[in-house]
Amino acid sequence: MSKLDSTDRFSHRVDDYVRYRPDYPDQLLEWLIDEHGVKTDWLVADIGAGTGISTRYLLDAGFEVVAVEPNAAMRTSCEKWLGEEARLRIVDGKAEETTLDDASVDLIAAAQAFHWFNQNSIKVEWARILRPGGL
Repeated sequence: MSKLDSTDRFSHRVDDYVRYRPDYPDQLLEWLIDEHGVKTDWLVADIGAGTGISTRYLLDAGFEVVAVEPNAAMRTSCEKWLGEEARLRIVDGKAEETTLDDASVDLIAAAQAFHWFNQNSIKVEWARILRPGGL
């Protein structure tokens, strides 16, 4: 399957993805906060948010999150699970074209989706959406 197919790859596997995809360790938050100075009042763009596993992790830590997900089935699953969260906005967008405003986020996260992205295009897009001093 080519990278061009990556946004549709999991459309028919959402239930299995929700059931079997692992969570993230608490040490990840400790590393972000202790080693990189990330603050829980930062706005996080969760790129390739999928069904919302990493989104939930970030929300539980206190962050406000914009979940960016191009796959409609995955995005719908995220909306069903987390759509009532006041600190969450879910958008239809790709890593290379997030639809987010210029300088609008403090932290860009890409849990287990980074390998799907066009590495050259995300550099431009992520520099555009990241606020000065963000990570």
